[in-house]
Amino acid sequence: MKYKNIDRMIKSSITAILIGLCFLGGQDFKLHTYQIALSQRPINSDSLVLKGAIGTSFYQTGSGDTLLLKGGFWNIASELYLRPPNIIPILADTIFNDGMPVIARAIATDINGIASTDLYIQLGGSSDAIKIPMEALNDTIFEVSVPDSLVTIFNLRAHVESVDNMDNTAESDYETPAVEFAADELSMEETYSHYPEGIISDKWRMMAWPGALADNHISPSDLDSGHVFYDWNPNTNEWIKPDAIETGRAYWFKHHYLEAVVFSNKKTTGLAVPLVDYTIQLRSGWNMIGSPFSFPVVAEYDPETISGLYLYGEEDRDGWEGPSQVLDPWAGYAIFNDSQTIKSIMLKPFTDSLETARMAFTGWELQLDIDGEKYFDHTGRIGRREDATENKDGFDTPSLPLLSNYLSLAMDIGNKGLFGHSTDFRSLDESNGVWNLRIYGKGEPGPVIVTGSIINQVPEGLYISVVDIPRRAVLDHFLETGLTIEEKITNAYDLKLVAGDENFVLETVEKILSDIPEEYSLSQNYPNPFNPLTQLDFAIPKRSKVEITVYNMLGQEVITLVNKELNYGYHSITWRGMDRFGKPAATGVYLAKLQAPGFIRTRKMILLK
Repeated sequence: MKYKNIDRMIKSSITAILIGLCFLGGQDFKLHTYQIALSQRPINSDSLVLKGAIGTSFYQTGSGDTLLLKGGFWNIASELYLRPPNIIPILADTIFNDGMPVIARAIATDINGIASTDLYIQLGGSSDAIKIPMEALNDTIFEVSVPDSLVTIFNLRAHVESVDNMDNTAESDYETPAVEFAADELSMEETYSHYPEGIISDKWRMMAWPGALADNHISPSDLDSGHVFYDWNPNTNEWIKPDAIETGRAYWFKHHYLEAVVFSNKKTTGLAVPLVDYTIQLRSGWNMIGSPFSFPVVAEYDPETISGLYLYGEEDRDGWEGPSQVLDPWAGYAIFNDSQTIKSIMLKPFTDSLETARMAFTGWELQLDIDGEKYFDHTGRIGRREDATENKDGFDTPSLPLLSNYLSLAMDIGNKGLFGHSTDFRSLDESNGVWNLRIYGKGEPGPVIVTGSIINQVPEGLYISVVDIPRRAVLDHFLETGLTIEEKITNAYDLKLVAGDENFVLETVEKILSDIPEEYSLSQNYPNPFNPLTQLDFAIPKRSKVEITVYNMLGQEVITLVNKELNYGYHSITWRGMDRFGKPAATGVYLAKLQAPGFIRTRKMILLK
């Protein structure tokens, strides 16, 4: 009704102007009339100028005796006719699996009339939209039946585009319904699944359910009876067996069945969640999360406080890999919140709204992988990046939780001897540095292969060398050759990675080598004779379990001075002339014995009071 009133007003105005022109002609005014177009300018002669009439291009007046008719209705008409259609899409909030056709409607209005209206459907996991012409029920209402083939567990989003008779185009906002799927329609064997062949036997894996199940109850079970689920309770700091599956949450799962386990919604319906950004809250520390979507999605988060996503397991080997920014359906991920407050991660079903600038990386990054026959660790990252510091910060991710057997690459941040991180990023203000690396292993028969690869472009003039501490060897071409450790890793295996300009790398490597003893040794105590204390110096060429014990001449143990793993290097220990009960030892001759893997050495000491 509003547009019809305006249309009548415009027609009345045009009629009035034409009548006025006739009147002027009757009064012997000389009128030079020409065709009036949207792009014309007024003529520079004795002319009738319709200023401010059709379009803003009428901005000049004639140079002679000119009659000006200032009519605002022409501007109104121009703006109205150039406006795109107004569209209201109509689609149910939830599409039920009830056998009824799915009808999409739209109300499209335009003063020029609607030439065509189309429905565009984009399936989850697809970058392309499917165009479906809509049928006009009248001048403003349009309708179409959505094909059943487009209503799936992947869900859909839809928008409407209309074109008027002046070729003005408009596009509606997206409609994002939830879609109900039938029992046994959702399966781990789907195309995008991280476990398309199911979860193999006798392996711990993290998993999450895509979609929201109508009946999410699970019966607690012990592994002895076949399978078990585990969840982490942050309030009690203990593992619990959940009784229900929560959307967006991941769980540890293991089974003893002969065949791989393939999950599906056999006895319950469920909902494919709407294809809008999905937010998951992260408590401080490690979290276990999963995607509610049935196709891969990209995650958006603050890299200064959030670690990225880590996945456990690779075919028949165990270990962690990551960080990643993509979540696959059915997979569970570990993610670390370095803040003491609740943070969030946002899952983006479509990347057209992804804030890529936020995730951009400036600097250089080296990925470090260790691989064995049964275990691996693909989480090692070092480098330099914007906003990082030389000390611990939010870009440094703690080492991931270890299961009973493992391989793990750990880093010592700040040279404190605390190897507790899997990543160590440093400031762009410095260019030279040494990264202390340590490989831990349990249950891995070996050999273990260590490799490195630059993820982005190598900065000009950057040299990288790795010092193999136990072998006192230098790998100047580590990125090309890698490192193979043939021996079984029972304790820790130390490496030092030196990165910077050529002179720094060469000088630092020489200094590191000079600090590594060539062999085990135990020096003579001093002073000797002594009273009441004496000192023993000893050297360890690699991190080892070391025991230093004092015996009397009868072979009886007096005291154990050292019994633990020690780092490579030169060490000292003091004996204060006491036995293991804290009583002073008697005057006499004693033996100090150092025992390490493949090495035993004794020294004679004299306590003289």
